[in-house]
Amino acid sequence: MRGFHLSTVKPEYYDSIRSYRAEILNGDGLFDGCQRLENYEDIEKWDLNCRLFEKHETVPPGYSTGFQFLYLEEGDVVGMIDVRPEALSHVFLSRFGGHVGYNVRPSRRRQGIGTAMLKDMLEITKERFGLDQILITCSRNNEGSRKVIMNNGGVYEKDVFYPPEEDYMERYWISL
Repeated sequence: MRGFHLSTVKPEYYDSIRSYRAEILNGDGLFDGCQRLENYEDIEKWDLNCRLFEKHETVPPGYSTGFQFLYLEEGDVVGMIDVRPEALSHVFLSRFGGHVGYNVRPSRRRQGIGTAMLKDMLEITKERFGLDQILITCSRNNEGSRKVIMNNGGVYEKDVFYPPEEDYMERYWISL
């Protein structure tokens, strides 16, 4: 999509991140791919927390390394996506979460942004993290996320029961 690009989190995007957070809190409240943004009114602290996940030495115990990206349109955050390159060696992520989590600003959904954002992220995932395929999951009830995955070559593997939400997660693999 023209005019869209991925970026790491930077201070010049903090106001847009605040707006993004508020829109989700006032909407569906789903923060997948946002590195627990819902817990941070202070965006600078959220950014610092995201950076803790980038290094083995600083990632909190029990978690996997992860890298947070923003999807921007003319400096405005329209989506967020995180990559967890070591997902398959993590108990939770290897079963339920996968290598990538993503989110699109509620007012910008159903415009192809999720599909484009994941496509752009797949290129970075292969180049930067050296992965040949990724595991990606979505709730059985999330038709939008399923379409994003399928539009990017996702191959369905199976459903797994996710006890915390008493729901099933669909598992897909995407070859890079």
